Amino acid sequence: MAIVLVVDDVAMDRHLAGALLEEHHGWSAVYAEDGQEALAMIAESAPDLVLTDLQMPELNGLELVEAIRRDYSQVPVILMTAHGSEEIAVAALKVGASSYVPKRDLARDLVPTTEKVLDMARTNRNHQQILDCLIETEFRFRLSNDPMRVRPLISHLQDHMTMMNLMDKGGLIRVGTALHESLVNAMEHGNLELTSELRESERFEAYRNLVDERRKLQPYCDRHVMVTAHFSHDEVVFVVRDDGFGFDTSKLPDPRDPANLQKCSGRGLFLIRTFMDEVSFNEKGNEITMIKRRQQVVVEPKAEL
Repeated sequence: MAIVLVVDDVAMDRHLAGALLEEHHGWSAVYAEDGQEALAMIAESAPDLVLTDLQMPELNGLELVEAIRRDYSQVPVILMTAHGSEEIAVAALKVGASSYVPKRDLARDLVPTTEKVLDMARTNRNHQQILDCLIETEFRFRLSNDPMRVRPLISHLQDHMTMMNLMDKGGLIRVGTALHESLVNAMEHGNLELTSELRESERFEAYRNLVDERRKLQPYCDRHVMVTAHFSHDEVVFVVRDDGFGFDTSKLPDPRDPANLQKCSGRGLFLIRTFMDEVSFNEKGNEITMIKRRQQVVVEPKAEL
């Protein structure tokens, strides 16, 4: 059973999120009123995931993320964002949070986002640091538009990031999130030509039905996603290209602007830019290149007694 620690100083919001999580078979929610209480509970028994609000007394969401990243890096954190907390959310994503869900979209997005992060976290727990002598390697994949291929591919790539000791477990989860967004965008928006506007509407089921329908129809079913991953001692470079018509990247809402954090459109690119060190597109707009450099772990000197 997966244990999710829900942290929010507003009791109604806290228990609403917990109730949504417990609708999923095999998940159980426990609760903390603020960051200080959450850290005490984690120290006693670490949960599988932390879901936290950002604006809280005593210890806010950003400070909680920093503490968990420092002391419990194996525990992923998902943020619950509300209007007015955008800048704190951006900072929290940069220092260690694995993903976020706008509070207004909890009913729709909380369970799938939690499921995705938990799946990646479980995979990472089984990783072993091996192949220290490996200097450089490259993989190339061709994927159909089947979303079931996405997580196994990400798991395979995370294995090799672990083997080359490129980042810690928290970093693996964030890079996995960025890869997931880029692959799903390539399949759904690139190859299947689906727009974000349909997903932003209240007809989310219609969007999923259209995904399933187009996967079986020409010309969509003949298109593929090409993935290249180049690993070296200092960095990993991912290139994801679809067979669609591309798009004008200049027309996307700026994903680095905190004001756009609550928008569904551009959410994937926001996470990609936040979690990767460099992101660029080709001229056509059907290929994205993402670079993640080796994490520099700073060890604080111990105080002399």
